[in-house]
Amino acid sequence: MPFHLQYQRCLPHTIAYFFLVALLLCSSTFAQAAEKRLLTPQDLWAVKRVDNPAVSPDKKRVAFTVQEWSVEKNKSTTNIWLVDISGASNNATPRRLTTAETNDGAPVWSPDGSRIAFTSKRSDDEAPALYVLRLDGGEAEKVLELPYGVSNPKWLPDGEGLVVASNAIPALKGQWEASDLAAMKREINRRKTSKMTAKVSEDRQFRFFDRWLTDELSSHLLRFDLASKTIKDLTPQSVQLFNASGEANYDIAPDGKNLVLSMNIIPAPHREADNMDLLLIPTDGSGTMKNLTNDNRGGDFNPRFSPDGRNIFYSRVKSPYFDGSFAKLWRVDLGSGNNQPVTEAQDLAVGEFAIAADGKKLWFASEDKGQTALFSTAPNGSDFAPTLRLGSIHKVRAAGTQLVFLNETMSQPNELFLFDTSNQKLRQISNFNDAFMSQFNLGKVESYSYKGANDETVQAWLILPPNFDANKRYPLLQLMHGGPHTMVGDAWSYRWNAHVMAAPGYVVTWVNRHGSTGFGEKFAQSISGQWGDMPTEDILRSTDLLLQRFPNIDSNRVAAAGGSYGGYMAAWLAGHSDRFATLINHAGVNDFIAQYGADITNYTFERVLGGSPWNNSEAMQKNNPMTYAKNFKTPMLILHGELDYRVPYVNGTAMYGILQGMQIPTRLVIFPNENHWILSPQNSIYWNWEVQSWLQKYIGGTPTLSRPNF
Repeated sequence: MPFHLQYQRCLPHTIAYFFLVALLLCSSTFAQAAEKRLLTPQDLWAVKRVDNPAVSPDKKRVAFTVQEWSVEKNKSTTNIWLVDISGASNNATPRRLTTAETNDGAPVWSPDGSRIAFTSKRSDDEAPALYVLRLDGGEAEKVLELPYGVSNPKWLPDGEGLVVASNAIPALKGQWEASDLAAMKREINRRKTSKMTAKVSEDRQFRFFDRWLTDELSSHLLRFDLASKTIKDLTPQSVQLFNASGEANYDIAPDGKNLVLSMNIIPAPHREADNMDLLLIPTDGSGTMKNLTNDNRGGDFNPRFSPDGRNIFYSRVKSPYFDGSFAKLWRVDLGSGNNQPVTEAQDLAVGEFAIAADGKKLWFASEDKGQTALFSTAPNGSDFAPTLRLGSIHKVRAAGTQLVFLNETMSQPNELFLFDTSNQKLRQISNFNDAFMSQFNLGKVESYSYKGANDETVQAWLILPPNFDANKRYPLLQLMHGGPHTMVGDAWSYRWNAHVMAAPGYVVTWVNRHGSTGFGEKFAQSISGQWGDMPTEDILRSTDLLLQRFPNIDSNRVAAAGGSYGGYMAAWLAGHSDRFATLINHAGVNDFIAQYGADITNYTFERVLGGSPWNNSEAMQKNNPMTYAKNFKTPMLILHGELDYRVPYVNGTAMYGILQGMQIPTRLVIFPNENHWILSPQNSIYWNWEVQSWLQKYIGGTPTLSRPNF
């Protein structure tokens, strides 16, 4: 209840004694409210990060991970926890399963529910190893270590072994015997200690995100037998990574005889954009591969076998380019080999999905109008229905008639929730951050819509500063999200946190401008060939709307800030608007020529920008912020990670050099050991200090932290 209503109820109408008691009670209420404090960048690192739910075979328990960070040590610890979700324990308290001061991850249940396998890099591990923990007591046992580590373990249905993913040096992997592994380790150490550090490539894919791809490694799925400790390579023909990220995206059939793997079939030197296909692979080690999705040039990924093993459900994008095309749910009939759409009729991009135990229903998460909601469908696409809207829903897992998932909002970090589909009852089953978050004074969050470019409806978020006062003057901060084909939703963020941004005293808005997902495929694809035009109009119209709605916003103290594509928008606005007192550009795509040094994103440029440096360069340069450098005059803060291979940091230094040459106030902040995102605690806190201090200089406000001294 608002304080003023509590105070009115406290007012006495009779005896002075009651007046005194009421006054004391109201004073106590006011004191408690006053104790709430602003959310600071440091606080983001005190939040416990819940993730990776895994449901037990009997559907009565959930294993999950909780990550905690130490700002002082600048590193994290992740442990595995367990919670009972059976009806007999409605208020079950999660308990910690692992306690090592390291990062335990990827928990998976044995078929009989007696053991949990997971990956961890403990004291004597050179790379993440495979561990198995018995739930009836005892310490976790390390069962497998490999030169390049172990990832994404999955149990075989008989419980006698697991399939794991790992990388190898193709010429040295041999039969994965002890002598082969030792030879690989020696070569890894030789490469690490060599004083010759050249990176050499003739491949178009020579880097990915923050690492080089010049070691010429191959990805493999390996069958590991727990009793004999033997390894069998299920993908012996693999001579390259499954994909540039190195991730293994696969599932094992219910009978254990086959698995399905999503793999890029474009060979080196990767002149063409990736083509992720689904390959059916026997688990007997024969090494044969059958392509199930060669009818699609786009991406096929996230495969899941149906409970009866007759079908594989998966996500399909028809375009090989990152052009706003939506992923739809598809199904391949393993008997006929036919691929059939499931959600083609729905204008939604399918995220993670779960399959009912009887195979008669599927649930999937999808971005939808500023939220990530839950939907259901029959396997043939009929009986489509919205299931649940609640902030942002992720990591959906089926547990009988119940669904387990992570849920978050802009004001609440991820916690585990349980939703009973039979009676629509929702229950929160973890509370790691409730008490911690209760101490903060967070501003009001509101969704609003308006007419943007082409008078089309645009959705945006409004985040007011704590204790917003209609009689007080405020600056306005426009946040611009990246992608470009992503959505800013009702979700917690550890990097660009809306409440941290508002806490210095800013009215904050975050616009889902044209090109955003969650508002239909046509809306997402609308910026192809015109990357900056409509988003700029959307942002400016949002600014005008808020200035009209809130007369106490100071039109002379308006700033805009964005990262990645949002940084592109900062650079674009610099050449197309004088409405902003300052701009903040983090890891922005500032120059399309420099961006051709990126990892895998430049495949898309010709399609979404209308040209390339060698073909219709005029169309490309029309969308290039640097083309409009003569119009630059707005002060800009530029931040970038030197290990950013998604948007190479020369984008930032080039923009800085130009603005400095034009004698425009500019500040450059480079993080030598960070990638596209600023991920370490101390650097992240410092990043926020730079942002808040720069904004204070140009639009006022009171930073919530002093300059960090690490």
